[in-house]
Parts: sequence; C-alpha cells; structure tokens
Amino acid sequence: MHRSLDDQKGIPLIRHAIVYALSHACQFVLLGTSPDAGINRDFASLKNQLNSNPDCYLELSFNEDLSHLIYAGADILVMPSLFEPCGLSQMIALKYGTVPVVHAVGGLVNTVFDRDYSDKPAGERNGFTFKDSDAVALESALSRALDLWYNYPDEFRALMLDGMRYDFSWDVPGKKYLEIYENIRCKPGAEQTTAAERINNVGN
Repeated sequence: MHRSLDDQKGIPLIRHAIVYALSHACQFVLLGTSPDAGINRDFASLKNQLNSNPDCYLELSFNEDLSHLIYAGADILVMPSLFEPCGLSQMIALKYGTVPVVHAVGGLVNTVFDRDYSDKPAGERNGFTFKDSDAVALESALSRALDLWYNYPDEFRALMLDGMRYDFSWDVPGKKYLEIYENIRCKPGAEQTTAAERINNVGN
C-alpha cells in the first residue's frame, strides 16, 4: 500500500511486488494516487488488467480512513522506496501489527530492523529489509517474509508483536530534550529555571 505513487516510491518494484505476491498465492491491496498523470494511467491500466483477480485490489485515490483499515487488515507492508528521509507508512504499519518489508534506505533502515540479519537483539527486530533496489533483492526479502508467514505462524506473530512494541512518538525524544536542558541549566552560571519553564517561556 502506498499513499503517493511517484518515482521516489520505487514504481517498478511496486509493480513487481504485485506480480510476485499474486504468483505466491497472496492477496495484494494498493491504495494511492500520483501527481504524475503518466503513472496514474499506468496503474489504471494495471487495475483494468487485474480487475478479474479476486486476490488483488488497486484503489487509485487518497482515502485516509481506508488506509487505516488496510493497515489493520494487512499482514505485510511492502515499501521499496528508492529514498526516504523519514517515512511514516512503516511506522504506522508497525503499530497496527503489519510487518514491513522495506528498502534499506534513510528513515526506513533506521526504523525497520531485519529479522534475520540485524545486529539488534531478537526481540527488537521488527521486519525485513533489502539493500539493492532491484527485483532480485525485493524478492529475497519478500520470500523470507512469506516463508515465515506460511510455515512459522507463531514466529510471524511474535515478529508482529515485537513491532507493535516500538514507540516512535515524541515521548522519548521529548524526554531527551528535557535532559539536555536540565544539563545546561545545572552548569555554573546558567539561568536557574527548570527545563519545563524554559520550554513554556518559548511559547510566551
């Protein structure tokens, strides 16, 4: 599923993921639209080709409510972005218990930690990543995800729960900022106000 269909999102890999998923007895749902008329035409043509396939649905529009229903109902999110400074879809997916399969770039590699190859402890791994931006790399990651889903459902569920435990809200960064302000306040000669007071003063 993708909200915005543009070259940054890895359009050829999205199309390849659809074909790969359907050839491996999976269902595929895509939600999104593009500012590029050519991309919209290409996906409209693909939608027409796949209309008769009960395992595939392409919704070429923007629908926030529907996007959350898809997150909640999906098992796997495919996100093969060519670059992604931050990325929100993978973080939303994790909260819904949807396992992300992402290209290891930018904010994606900073938030999704490969189940099989990450240096993180086992309980802190939350998805699957691939390094090269080509079909072979994408298939490698997808095949590992599907193998876990089909053959090791208990382990797949454990991976889902590990992902749901991640907190990407401002709670943790906010506390770190407060610690920084407190350290500054406690230095000799610093103005003696609390960190909370300093933050409140910014807005006044």
